[in-house]
Amino acid sequence: MRVFGTAGVRGIFNSTQSPLDVYGIALTSVFTFGRGAYGIGWDGRKSSAVLAGAVASGVSAAGSESVLFGVVPTPVTAFGSRERGCKVGFSVTASHNPPEYSGVKFFNKKGMELPVGDEERIERVMAVDVKKDVRVPGDFRKWNPVDTYVQAMLERFVRRDKPLKIVVDCVNGPGVLVTPRVLQQLGHRVISLNAQISWRFPARTPEPTPQTLVDTAAIVSAVGADFGFAHDGDADRLVMMNSGGEVLPDSIVSMIVLRALGKHSGRVILSENTSSAVEEEASRLGMHVVRSRIGKTFAEIEKQSAILATEPSKVVDPEWGMWEDGMYCAALITDAISQDPDLLNLLKADRTWHYKQVNFSTTVAFQTLVFKAEIEFARFRIADVRLLDGLKLVFKDQSWIMFRPSGTEPKVRVYCESRDQTKLGELLDAASRVIQEAESVTGSKRRGDPSRPN
Repeated sequence: MRVFGTAGVRGIFNSTQSPLDVYGIALTSVFTFGRGAYGIGWDGRKSSAVLAGAVASGVSAAGSESVLFGVVPTPVTAFGSRERGCKVGFSVTASHNPPEYSGVKFFNKKGMELPVGDEERIERVMAVDVKKDVRVPGDFRKWNPVDTYVQAMLERFVRRDKPLKIVVDCVNGPGVLVTPRVLQQLGHRVISLNAQISWRFPARTPEPTPQTLVDTAAIVSAVGADFGFAHDGDADRLVMMNSGGEVLPDSIVSMIVLRALGKHSGRVILSENTSSAVEEEASRLGMHVVRSRIGKTFAEIEKQSAILATEPSKVVDPEWGMWEDGMYCAALITDAISQDPDLLNLLKADRTWHYKQVNFSTTVAFQTLVFKAEIEFARFRIADVRLLDGLKLVFKDQSWIMFRPSGTEPKVRVYCESRDQTKLGELLDAASRVIQEAESVTGSKRRGDPSRPN
């Protein structure tokens, strides 16, 4: 039975995920990977503080050292785990999920999320209920890596004489400990929003979407900022807004990062749901594109010797670290625009591709979904059927639609892109019918959630 989802283990606190569950996973992880140091960082949720204690107790009970990072963004936990050579780094967070969710992400000593093979090792040990006699519990040590992380990032960029005016919305998460601070020290004028860490997320929900960022985008325009950034709950994601108050397609973030690298060869890993606009930009720059599963692009970097991995709102630059890092991405983009102000034109340019994501709160049988989709979409002239990650149908005109059951919530996520906005709407209408027909077979219920209409 699979314990791990797309990003670690996640559930609803004290409902589908309890402190005892997390204690057991931490204990098993130490039995799996052996004694040593294990890093533990957590976000500002009340549940995260409780579960961090459960993780530390499990590590100690297995005779290993717990290195307590404190309340930090998830990328800082990955960084700290690498710096301290931890066997595993545990980031206790539910990331972009609503406040009632809890979770744990796992990183190896390189700062990379655990590969599927390592997740399966833990699951096998859990299945046989391995226990070892440990007479002496492990120690607890405190080390907050934020200052070291910030200094390491500042050393990668040059302080600029001409400041940009930037709005940064940290959604009451621990990203506020880093992003505003770094951008200010690089010489820019920063207006911080939602800058007090709170488990309630009082200003907006943790996932940065065009719907949740309406007020933030309006402020970007009202204060005359050059652009705005928004994080999710643990700051591994980054969304941008332009000076006119438009929430930009995620493809813009990836395209600016591609240009910021200053490279004209090499392999780039794109998730299966990444916009074709990013693939076109990478090809234009002379890069070779490899597609990957969502949430697992990092796993392809070493295999492909890639120079970048990206998916909507997430970027991994292996020259910085093997983790998704919205804070580093914000600094990289800001530095690129500082050097080349013409990049601001990209934030306002007409879109050649129109992209939209719609979430349906439902669970349906995947094979039923595939069967219904292939029938419904046949009239659009299907050119390719891809099963790399969910179901992706590519049409003759290169428009595409993708169905993917969420790895963290009971949802089916639908992604769609076309050069023709009218066709985009037609494809999404057809997708809604597919979901409805699949539900009629499985007897499930759903509710449409039109998020991320880029």
